[in-house]
Amino acid sequence: MQVIYQRSEFLKKLFPAIDIHDNDQLIRVLKEFYSVGQLSADVKISEDTIEINVPDAPLGGDPAAFQKANKLCEHGRFSEARPILEELISKYPPVSEYHRTLAQSYEEEGNHEKAIDILIDALKWDPKNHWALILMGNIYFRYYNDLNVAMTYFDQVVESDPKNYIALNNIGGTFLQAGKLTLAERYLGKAYKANPKFPNITLGMGLLNFQKGDFRSAFDFSIQALRFEQKLESQVYKTALKLALDSSDTLIEKQTGKESLIDFIQEIEKLTGKEVVIEQDSTISTAAKVEFAENHHRDFHKILHNPKYPQTDHLIAHELVHLKLAEEARKKKCNKLFIGKDSKIETFRKGIQSTLKKLEKRGVSPENIDKYAKSLFDGILSQVYNTAIDLFIEDFLYNQYPELRYIQFRSLYQMNQEGHKAVNDPKIIELSPPDILTKSRIFNVVSARHFEDLFGVKMEKQYALRPFEKDQADLFWDEFKEYRSDRKEGEEYELVQHWGEDLELGSFFELVDEIEYRSQNQPSSKSPEDVLTQIEQDPMQLNSFDLEEEESLKKFQEEHAGKDINMAVAMYMVGALEHFRGMSNDKVKEIAYEIAMLGQTGISPEKKGYKLNKIPNTTFTGYKLLAYYYVSWAIAIPEMLRELQMPFDKEYQLALTLSK
Repeated sequence: MQVIYQRSEFLKKLFPAIDIHDNDQLIRVLKEFYSVGQLSADVKISEDTIEINVPDAPLGGDPAAFQKANKLCEHGRFSEARPILEELISKYPPVSEYHRTLAQSYEEEGNHEKAIDILIDALKWDPKNHWALILMGNIYFRYYNDLNVAMTYFDQVVESDPKNYIALNNIGGTFLQAGKLTLAERYLGKAYKANPKFPNITLGMGLLNFQKGDFRSAFDFSIQALRFEQKLESQVYKTALKLALDSSDTLIEKQTGKESLIDFIQEIEKLTGKEVVIEQDSTISTAAKVEFAENHHRDFHKILHNPKYPQTDHLIAHELVHLKLAEEARKKKCNKLFIGKDSKIETFRKGIQSTLKKLEKRGVSPENIDKYAKSLFDGILSQVYNTAIDLFIEDFLYNQYPELRYIQFRSLYQMNQEGHKAVNDPKIIELSPPDILTKSRIFNVVSARHFEDLFGVKMEKQYALRPFEKDQADLFWDEFKEYRSDRKEGEEYELVQHWGEDLELGSFFELVDEIEYRSQNQPSSKSPEDVLTQIEQDPMQLNSFDLEEEESLKKFQEEHAGKDINMAVAMYMVGALEHFRGMSNDKVKEIAYEIAMLGQTGISPEKKGYKLNKIPNTTFTGYKLLAYYYVSWAIAIPEMLRELQMPFDKEYQLALTLSK
């Protein structure tokens, strides 16, 4: 066994009584320590290098006993582990790791002085024991606030093995946690240079840059960490995902990418020769939609975006690329229009008959069953049209508009979460025909895989796929990759057609040549953009269908049949009282005023699809909205309630009784 020192401060730390410039003393002290029994150590000094040859000694150790001690330490049973470690040290003193583990058992319990004494022995037997060096440095830095001494040990790690990225990362992490950003960058930078693909290091670099206020770099490093970390449940992956979200949110708040979006709008206006008008519209059922000038007999395109969805810039940019792809294909005379065949709805219904029968047995009204079937039909066709084209759209935005990448990430993350929920929510699974659910899941997995390909977030792993679903998703993905790098104008429609046919949905839609279609001037059964973006927010189109609400209302009406009272309004008032319970009076008043503003244009009891910004993710029927109208004023502005002239006093009194 050989131990080598440099004539340095580090040697002085291990042998504090020694004069490192006195060769005779060095030889005497080192020979005394490293001699084993009757066997004498050989010490040679050459300029600043000290070489010690330790005589043969029992170096093999006892791996089984050491493993047992380690397991006890892992479970915090230090008092049981120490006798084992102490016996190992007495039998095999030159084994540095026995000393280091014993020292750490004391450090874990806060006995830092004892830990230091034992660590010195660990380092005497192996000056390059990185874990002992790091532990010693951590103790001096964290508990004694002695940076100079800590640096003596940390620098020894760098000097002994400059490519030990794990050790360097640990040191950098220690300084990062303490807010010593310059020192953290010094060690994390060395670790990153040694191994830029180690997720712990890229995460550390991301956290470092976030603290420095460089949110772009923080985002980029967090995405690298997500790419390299394969375990979704690991703390590294979870922290990297949070860092990516926090970094992107900060950049979005700073309006990063706004200038790029303006430039893109101008580019599309120049390409199409038409103005692009952007309007906010809270009535649309999706996050955003584009209305092509040609389809609405206008001299401008219109992009509508719903204020409920915060990633506005990405949604607008996404619709702009729809315009771009269509215009490029139009110039090559190969643009196509996607037409849903509403005439095939009965054929579609036959394929989901068992599900419709189940709903009928549960007492769902024929009207809602019809609505449900139509929603499923529209929803799956939305996926047929959108899935393939959206892959090309997001590729384009990612590659051509990097300043929009932060809001693109945030927006796609939300959409993929909603897509996952849409095919995994127990309620949706219960209500959905298995065949349609499977097809929707395949489309969602392809989108999830693309999101991972761009940003490293492993959404696909969250799906419990059956083998044939994965096989089909693999086929779609492979076909997309064939087109990806050299797509020609209009070729995206080939994937739309192929994927629809592969999932046996080809009979429910058609892709028609735009020139031929417009020359015949035939109205479509569905405006082409009507199916453009639905899938992004409600893939199975079930937000408007609430089976639990309908069943509860039916039961309530039966129990109170024959009474001079509007059962629907009373039922909804019970829900309103529950919603407002615990809410501040000012908050209820805000909702009351919003409904009042909406009521200025009239609230039709039979109408459906009302939305409130103050109660997001909820769709109101007319009666339900009237119930919330009355209850909100009764709670927040009772003195003005009579001014509403709403004849629901009896309903409110009944609701109060039932909600207690």
